[in-house]
Order: sequence, then structure tokens, then C-alpha cells
Amino acid sequence: MIAVALGVLIWVAVGRGSVYYYTVSELLAKGPTPRVRVSGELVEGSVQGLGTTSLRFVIHDRDLPEQTIAVAYNGAIPDSFKDQPDTEVVAAGDFVAGQSFVATVLEAKCPSKYEAAP
Repeated sequence: MIAVALGVLIWVAVGRGSVYYYTVSELLAKGPTPRVRVSGELVEGSVQGLGTTSLRFVIHDRDLPEQTIAVAYNGAIPDSFKDQPDTEVVAAGDFVAGQSFVATVLEAKCPSKYEAAP
């Protein structure tokens, strides 16, 4: 009985803690969704509020650049977040109607910083 109860608790905890990363096009096809993560590339020049705690920007799908989502984020901005077209952004939050994403967590990855040295 204890093993079964422990197994159920682990299964429930893992199910609630794991979140799938959607691409921009997958999330657009899915529609408004709460508690979701989306990964996309930053649209150069779309960043507003850099240097503040209120940030707005647009991300696009790597394979389908015409698919875009506007993101609003309030909080500490990662040091790796730069207004560059090759910046990969992962945002967690709620996808609401009108192709808007309200992020509560923001991660930025800049592949040029992590390339192998020549």
C-alpha cells in the first residue's frame, strides 16, 4: 500500500511539474492556453522597455518566421536577453486571446556566446 501511494504521489508531482515547450506555430494552432511555455526567436527591433522591469517584444517560429506572438513580461530581465535576431527566448506564462503571451518567467539563450572557440 505504501509503495502504491508513493508511486501515485510521484506520478502526480511529475505530471504537474513538467511543462512542454511549444513552438510559436504550435501555440498559435492550439489557441489560448494557461500555464504553458513557448520557445521562439526574437524579432529584431521589437523590444520595448529594455533596461526596465516591464518588457514587451515579439518572437517568431524558427521554421515559419511569419508566425509571431507578442510577449509582455514584468520582472527581472536575464543578462543574456539582447535585442538581436539570433536570440532564442523561452517564456512561461499564459497565452491569451489575440496572439498575446503574458509571461511570468523569461529565459534567453544567445547561441553566439556558446559557440566553440576556433
